[in-house]
Amino acid sequence: IRSFLAGMLSQKRHSVCFTHADLRPQNIMVRGGSITGIIDWELSGWYPEYWEFAKALYVWRWQNDWVDYLTKALEPYYNEYAVHSFVAEALW
Repeated sequence: IRSFLAGMLSQKRHSVCFTHADLRPQNIMVRGGSITGIIDWELSGWYPEYWEFAKALYVWRWQNDWVDYLTKALEPYYNEYAVHSFVAEALW
């Protein structure tokens, strides 16, 4: 399994960037239809560029229209999300 997962992620070299790492509707402040702030930065840090998308989608999955907003606001990383989901389920 290790070589399979490594192969999936090695198809693209990801840069590291500072990210929130807990993006979800409860952490987004909105007023008058505009985003006014993002709160709860305790999990933020330097992660691979796909991390924000993978974590935000993993938490909410397909329960509502969250994925529609994510794919408009963030670059989608579908393979990385799939690997993250698989590993998270196996480990936790």
